[in-house]
Amino acid sequence: MRAAWNRLSAAYQGRHDLPTDSAHYGPWAPPENELRILGDVQGLHILELGCGGGQCTIAFAKQGAHAAGIDLSDAQLDYARRLAKAEQVEVDFFQGTAEDLSAFATAAWDVVFSTYAFHYVENIGRCLGECARVLRPGGRLVFSLDHPFRDCFLDEEEDEVTIYPARSYFDDRPVQWVFDTTGVRLQSYHHTIAQWLELLSNAGFRLARLLEPCPPKEVLDAIWPEDDPLSPLRHVPLTIIFVAEKT
Repeated sequence: MRAAWNRLSAAYQGRHDLPTDSAHYGPWAPPENELRILGDVQGLHILELGCGGGQCTIAFAKQGAHAAGIDLSDAQLDYARRLAKAEQVEVDFFQGTAEDLSAFATAAWDVVFSTYAFHYVENIGRCLGECARVLRPGGRLVFSLDHPFRDCFLDEEEDEVTIYPARSYFDDRPVQWVFDTTGVRLQSYHHTIAQWLELLSNAGFRLARLLEPCPPKEVLDAIWPEDDPLSPLRHVPLTIIFVAEKT
């Protein structure tokens, strides 16, 4: 996975060109400055897991947070460090996995944040345990994912989204797919919503909020216009956001 994201980094950043004025929750959801899940982050210590090009971490730093990010990909982190320098903010970036946060002190963070990264983590139980360790009591874990129901419409053999359920919601086998036209194959891990809730509880978290934001209309119009054969996918939940508190 590390090698795959090193190969993908330039294509990914060129395709998405993510802003740094607000943290985001993925391609299908409104950004933080609209959802206001975290609220005022001034003075908070925020650790982003799977920070990629660093845009969310930088956004938090620009808003007065003490922010740091960790990512598996060296190429993504190189991009993040260049971007932070260009934005003139102080951010610490670390190379590593979300399953091993030993670089970070216990009970030192107010928020652990992640956007569309946890589905790449094979041992998610260990990852959530590490999140609980580094958070202060009452600290928040906020992460977004492809909605588990959306996974049902990913056709592995054809590497495309379909208008029919090509996969069982209860199928917990890893999902393999190709990123855009790069030919680079990725692997992600599917969990039902009930499984996510159990994983969070087992790691010592209490669910505070569960959001399923409606995608912005302009995004749906660009991807699946009303007259597109795939337009029924406009009615499928695309993003899920978990907000959990350390008990």
